[in-house]
Amino acid sequence: MAKCEDIRQRFNDCNVGRLLGIEVCEVEEGVARGRMLVTKDHVNVFGGIHGGILFTFADHVGGACGNSMDYKALLVESTARFKKSAREGETIYAQARLVHSRKKVDNIEITVTNESGETLAILQMVSYIVENAAKTS
Repeated sequence: MAKCEDIRQRFNDCNVGRLLGIEVCEVEEGVARGRMLVTKDHVNVFGGIHGGILFTFADHVGGACGNSMDYKALLVESTARFKKSAREGETIYAQARLVHSRKKVDNIEITVTNESGETLAILQMVSYIVENAAKTS
């Protein structure tokens, strides 16, 4: 569990995560959860959350999930299916889970929801396993 707490802290200390107000709330082996308050700086010209911000939020929580194992994992491919938007003042949530792991590749699914539990987006991530995380810290 100390490893997962270290990953949570590292992702909460990340400059990009702090810039956007992302909080990684929980990390367990193969699972991560986070939240973010949508601010005026996150919305697009139509008043909804910018797709790039939503993607970055999901990617950040997915990265914490992917690195919760005993190795370093780097994103190599991701797809996103956007279903619904969020507005300024809403808190959004992400849950990432490792769905499949092979010798050098992980597959992670991230679901982003709003305060009502409605799905905003589903992302699929493919991460390349680099090496033992202890050697890359």
